[in-house]
Amino acid sequence: MGWLQRSGRLVAFLMTVVMAAACTGSNSDNPPPEKTNISLGVLPVLGAAPFFLAMEKGFFAEEGLTVKPVTIQGAGAAVGSMNTGELDLVFGNYGSFFDAQAKKTADVKFVADGYSANPRTWMVLVAKDSQLRKPADISGKRVAVTTINSLAELTIRSVLTSTGQAVTTPNFVEMKYTDMGEALRNRTVDAALLSEPYITDVSKRYGAVPLFDAASGATADIPISGYATSDKFARENPHTVEAFQRALAKGVNVALTDRNEVERSIRGYAGVDQQTAALTALVGFPLGLDPKRLQRVCDLMLAYGELSTRLDAQSMILPSALSKPLVSQ
Repeated sequence: MGWLQRSGRLVAFLMTVVMAAACTGSNSDNPPPEKTNISLGVLPVLGAAPFFLAMEKGFFAEEGLTVKPVTIQGAGAAVGSMNTGELDLVFGNYGSFFDAQAKKTADVKFVADGYSANPRTWMVLVAKDSQLRKPADISGKRVAVTTINSLAELTIRSVLTSTGQAVTTPNFVEMKYTDMGEALRNRTVDAALLSEPYITDVSKRYGAVPLFDAASGATADIPISGYATSDKFARENPHTVEAFQRALAKGVNVALTDRNEVERSIRGYAGVDQQTAALTALVGFPLGLDPKRLQRVCDLMLAYGELSTRLDAQSMILPSALSKPLVSQ
């Protein structure tokens, strides 16, 4: 399926979800949100399933919110749009958020956790006839990632270091997940780091094969992405943020308890077929934001020179996200 056709399917799916959600009533048991129409920059990856499930099932509308999903390539550029107010929230990789905070290009606050890597859900793939056989073979090669200077680079560098061999940092090439299969087949890149369901999709459609799991060793179970907003938006719209958290928590509950619902949802928003959805390895959907887990990312970034000073991850987590469980037990 071509990118344009896939994009058309995603747009049609999102429009249907937004319209359905708008028909659902609001929850009167909590303070009304200060801003009822908000925008979220999001990648259509498996890790975003709780958000899309919450959209489909009207959980945001029950909280008085209408959320407009805006498809992004990665968090790097989207953080700038969040900082200017063009986007209210962003779902993206933690590396980009910490990078923006350290460089003071944005004052980032974490609203909710998104997903963490399970085995075979954060993989470097190569073409089926590639001569690359082991992690060290990508030394100095062209490797596709969705965002430069992100968690993708960090995890790859961590795995390369663990090999104990002298390696040259790969030449990272920025592109959409949906373009990586063609890039591997056409030799535009030598390898690509993908998340699910695109690992399964690219393997199935292009015959790509795994070279190594980038979330292994020091980066096993690494937090990949979360939901963030600006400090300004959080201060001006605390009830809106809490409404978003409550609705998302319901989506997390669905994702954790019903794989069939996850598969159905990603067929819609990610545009993959039923077989691909069924074969997809599920990522981890954390129940809440854990400062210790996020600090792992900060400390790895510091160790690899991606941060010049140590950041305190807990200081970036909104108090409501620490003091209230995201998922009711």
